[in-house]
Amino acid sequence: MASTIAGTSAFVITEGVGLNRSEKVAAFRQLTCGADDVFASFVLTGYEEPGRWKPVYGTLTDRLVGLHMTGGMEIGSYPLIPDGKWPMVRWVLADFDGKRPGTDWKRDVQNAVEFLMEHDGMPCFVNLSRSGNGAHIRMLFKDPVPAYLARRWMDAWLEEAGVMPDEGWEIPPSFDRLIPPQDSLSGETNNDGYRLPGNLAGSPLHGGHARRNGGTLPLSTEQVALGNFEPDGRHWEHVRLALESRAWGTEELVRAIDDCPGDVSADEPSFHHGSRSLPVVVGDSGSLSCALMFCKFLNDMHDPTKQSYALWVALATQLHRFGDDGYEAFHQISSTHRGYSPSDTDTKWEQTRMLHPVRCESLVGQGYHCEHLGDTDRCAGAKHPTYFADFAYMEVL
Repeated sequence: MASTIAGTSAFVITEGVGLNRSEKVAAFRQLTCGADDVFASFVLTGYEEPGRWKPVYGTLTDRLVGLHMTGGMEIGSYPLIPDGKWPMVRWVLADFDGKRPGTDWKRDVQNAVEFLMEHDGMPCFVNLSRSGNGAHIRMLFKDPVPAYLARRWMDAWLEEAGVMPDEGWEIPPSFDRLIPPQDSLSGETNNDGYRLPGNLAGSPLHGGHARRNGGTLPLSTEQVALGNFEPDGRHWEHVRLALESRAWGTEELVRAIDDCPGDVSADEPSFHHGSRSLPVVVGDSGSLSCALMFCKFLNDMHDPTKQSYALWVALATQLHRFGDDGYEAFHQISSTHRGYSPSDTDTKWEQTRMLHPVRCESLVGQGYHCEHLGDTDRCAGAKHPTYFADFAYMEVL
């Protein structure tokens, strides 16, 4: 089926049997429902330049949903719904990326789905990623539940399924992150006065990606559990089945946490504002993961108390070395700071594009201290943090 998707009608997503167009729009909204005051739009930035996801503050109209399904634009949703101290979610999503060399994303997704399908009333919805080289597993709730509970439950079962990163793995895992990757919202606003919405997930059922490579199309969970990742054309049947199967709210989720493998608690997290679970971004070569693992500077920049303006600029000069993965990491690390603004972060990224990486000795002059400076055994004579980009597979640094 995947090989025949290219060249099909532009209405491959919006036309079909069982639901009319308005019913498909309504089903799409239920499937992807997040915060109702903001949605994400994928914006092309220029010729031969990668596009970027941008928050759009306002109402997502039925017309825009239709444009997404026909491929006229691409939208995503921010899952965290503000609700007092702890934000709520209607779904939690596991992202598996097949771009990293040596990963077996189909094996990982199959293993995860086999475990997650065991839970009655907790529907498992699977769709291919935008590139078709990876997948999203979305677990749907009947009512909004606290994000921290949903994340703990999902994390425990992914761990049990054996798809989470482990130091002893010979084959690197394809699991990238949970969405949302944090339990709470910062409560801060951007320069325009809009609240910071957290992280987004691109929406499935995009007409353009579907025609090109089957990207974003829903899959049969039963077939995925058998190792079959070919779209079968029954897109809306899979959507409708997942929506009709929702039976868990907060009460059911709390009971389910009691049955989770490992030591999982339903207690509130110890910290609220500023507590984030940042993923380690993995580039095509694994070099960014290596840099984040071994470089003290890149690790320390996750601490907002150490993100002075000068060091923030220096951070950007390092991460440009890693291309799009560095851009994503720059936003992830910057977002820990209370003054984080997506637009300001984008501006600084562009302003530093042509700068050379700031050297370690210069970082000292900007107020940073690293006990590894001069320790050639530890950093192998590194002059700046991007040194690690060329040593992603060294066993000892």
